[in-house]
Amino acid sequence: MGEEPHQAPANEGESGRGVERPEPSFPAHGRSSPPVPAKPRRSLKRGALEFIAFAAIAVIAAYLLQLLLVKPFEIPSGSMENILMVGDRVLVNRQSYRFGSPKQGDIIVFTTPQEPGVDLIKRVIAVGGDRVRIENGQVFVNDKPLKEPYIRKDSHNFQERVVPSGTMFVLGDNRPNSLDSRYWKVPWVSDNDIIGQAFMIYWPLNRIAWLG
Repeated sequence: MGEEPHQAPANEGESGRGVERPEPSFPAHGRSSPPVPAKPRRSLKRGALEFIAFAAIAVIAAYLLQLLLVKPFEIPSGSMENILMVGDRVLVNRQSYRFGSPKQGDIIVFTTPQEPGVDLIKRVIAVGGDRVRIENGQVFVNDKPLKEPYIRKDSHNFQERVVPSGTMFVLGDNRPNSLDSRYWKVPWVSDNDIIGQAFMIYWPLNRIAWLG
């Protein structure tokens, strides 16, 4: 008897090799979900550039604030004790006299040709047109004795003079230890040399106070 021809299995190809078919996979919840796109990572270089730009803007803003509005100032000497102590830091309003003039009692920061290159802080005692003199430590403005409960008094004298227009006569509160209008060759401070009015002690924290 002849042999019956061999029949290839249904899953074999013409070459006789079996073809494996992948088993279908199913998601855990029975249906497929779209893939979640990965979040792009910000490069270190870009982050560094953004930080530098932010820092530059902050520095420029602080500079403009100080240049135009408020200037911090550190008290360098004891000439304004006991109101202002050495090392106190105050805020100075640069716009105080933009629409007005200094008045008696204001504490101002200014420059003067008498001490070039140095910013000073003193109290305004008399302004343009006032007559000022000092007798044994007592200040008289337009013949009226000035009440100054905040000062450390001395026995200095100053011959009466009229304050020129556009200038002022200034003294430190610590009269025995203040180089001020009493000693300068030209005793007047020009309005144009004023940096601003000191209005607040902001450091140290235990001395925060408004300056009247």
